[in-house]
Amino acid sequence: MTLKRGIILFPAAFMMNVNLLMINFTVIFFLKDMVGLNASAIGWFFAAGYGCYAIGCIALRPFQNKILPPVSMFIAIAMMLFSIIMISRSTNPVVVLFYYLIFSTAPAFFWPQLMGWLTFKLGTKDLNSTISRFNISWSTGSLCGPLLGGFLAEYNLMLSFYVDMVFLGLFALILLLSLVFLEDMRNFPRHGEEASGEDFHEKETEDGLELINGGKGTILRYGAWIGLFSVYVVLGLLNNIFPLFIRQSMGFGESVAGNILFARGAASALGFFLAGRFTAWHFNSRVMFFTQAASALIMIILVFVKTIPGFYLLFVIFGLLSSMAYTSGIFHGSAGAIDRGRRMALFEAILTLGVVTGSIGGGYFFQYFSIYWAFLFVALIITAGLIAQILIIKFLN
Repeated sequence: MTLKRGIILFPAAFMMNVNLLMINFTVIFFLKDMVGLNASAIGWFFAAGYGCYAIGCIALRPFQNKILPPVSMFIAIAMMLFSIIMISRSTNPVVVLFYYLIFSTAPAFFWPQLMGWLTFKLGTKDLNSTISRFNISWSTGSLCGPLLGGFLAEYNLMLSFYVDMVFLGLFALILLLSLVFLEDMRNFPRHGEEASGEDFHEKETEDGLELINGGKGTILRYGAWIGLFSVYVVLGLLNNIFPLFIRQSMGFGESVAGNILFARGAASALGFFLAGRFTAWHFNSRVMFFTQAASALIMIILVFVKTIPGFYLLFVIFGLLSSMAYTSGIFHGSAGAIDRGRRMALFEAILTLGVVTGSIGGGYFFQYFSIYWAFLFVALIITAGLIAQILIIKFLN
C-alpha cells in the first residue's frame, strides 16, 4: 500500500524541493542584480519568507484539517506558480517581497499534508523506513535545485523562473493523473480520521512502541532540537548568503556556488541514508555532542579557507553532520511521544528560526565585515549550543 502511493509522493517531495531551492537560489541574484538590494537586506528578505512559512505551518493547520491532502497540495502549486510569474514581472522591492512571501507560504500547504499522506495508516515498523525515504527524497531535491539554478542563472537570470513555471505545471499534471489512475493515491486521511491521544496510545502500544515518560518522550529531544537549530543557522548562511560571496568576493559564476551547494546536498542525502541504516545513534547523547562539536570546528576552519576545493571539502563534511542533526531532531523529538503532530510543528518552527537567524546574521556580517566573520558568528552559536546541550541533558538526567 505504502509503496504504491510512495511511487508518486516520494518523487513529489523531490520535485517540490527542486522547485523551491532553484527559485530561492535565483532570487538571491535577482534581488542583487535586478532589484538592487545589498547582502544584509537580502538576508532580511529571506528571513521574512521563512518566517511566513513557519507562521503558515501553525496558523493554517485548522484550515488544512478541513481539506483533503491533494487539494492542499494543488493550492501550494497554484500559489507558487502565481507568485513566480508576478516576481518575474517586477523589480520594485516592495512588490517582489509581497509575492515572495506568498511563494514562501505556499509550502505550508504542501509539506505537512505530504507527510500525513505518506504515513497514513502505517504501522510502527514501516514508519521509520518511510521517514528515511522521505528524507532522502527531499534532500536529493535540495542538492539538485541550487545546481540547476546556478547553471540557469549564469546563462540567463530570468530563465530559472520560466523553467520553474514549466516544472510546476508538469508537477500538477502528474499529481492529477496519479489521482485518477493510481488507486492507492486516493487513500489519504480525511477530516476526523486522526486518532485521539488515547487511541494513539492504544494503537502504538499494540504495534510494539514503548512510550517514554508516559508519552512525553525522551529528554534527549531538547539537545536534539538545539542541534537542529544550530545546523539550520549555518544553512541559512550557506544557502542564502554564501552564493553572493562566491560571485562578489571570489569572482566566480553562479554555477560554482550551485556546484558547492550540490556537493553539500549530496553529502546530506548520503547521511540520511546512513542514519536510516544504523541505530547506534539512537538515544546516544555522545553522538549528539560530537555532531555539535564537529560542526563548530568546521565553521572555525572555514574562517581560514580561501580556495574553492577547501569549501567543497568542508561543505561535504558539514553536509554529513547536518543530516545527522536533522534526523536526530526528528527521531528524539517524536520517539516514545504521543503528541507527534505538535512535535513536528515545533520541529519546523525550530529549524525555521535557525534559518532566519543565519540569514539575518550572515547577511549583516558579510555586508559590513566579511564572510569569515559570518562563519565565526555561526561557530559561536554552535559552541553555545553545545554547552547548552551538555548542561540541559546532565541537569535533566
